[in-house]
Amino acid sequence: FFQAEDGIRARSPSRGLGDVYKRQLGRFINLKTIILVAVYVFLKKEDKSITTYEIKEESMSPELLPEDYVVAVKTNEPFNRGDMVIFENSEKSISVVKRVLGLPGETVSASDGELKINGNAINDSWAKTVTDDFIDCKVNENEVFVLGDQRRLSTSDSRTLGAIDSSQCLKVKYRYWPYQRIKAYE
Repeated sequence: FFQAEDGIRARSPSRGLGDVYKRQLGRFINLKTIILVAVYVFLKKEDKSITTYEIKEESMSPELLPEDYVVAVKTNEPFNRGDMVIFENSEKSISVVKRVLGLPGETVSASDGELKINGNAINDSWAKTVTDDFIDCKVNENEVFVLGDQRRLSTSDSRTLGAIDSSQCLKVKYRYWPYQRIKAYE
């Protein structure tokens, strides 16, 4: 900007709006690249006790959306109902993220659109679509029962895979990208 003779501020003729937007876009892309590389380099461990993960499906929306990035950690503490976990679906050779709904010693089922634990309907505030009926699934020690929040879109969950071995799960701790949606999970 420059001060014109009549006192009105005007844009310098040598710089157009396109140049300003290009510079801002360049800074934004560089910021994203720096954050992603820093998280990956500093948090990635060979023993996979800490890992970064890109969300690729909509089964956990609106909490986790495609192209969100999260940090997940290996934990020795038992999982709680509502925790989000990442585990390997060995049938498809892909990692997936789901929500823990059934805990060790519980029997999980669904009927009439309601999720039931030990035969009693629970307050399933995470479900964004109706849960289709499924038969009882017993959750043994060191296992968890997992479902996606978008039940109709969710595949690779305990309805098809059965209860998941807890030792194979990483707990989602942070969503770090996009930066407007940064969030820590307990």
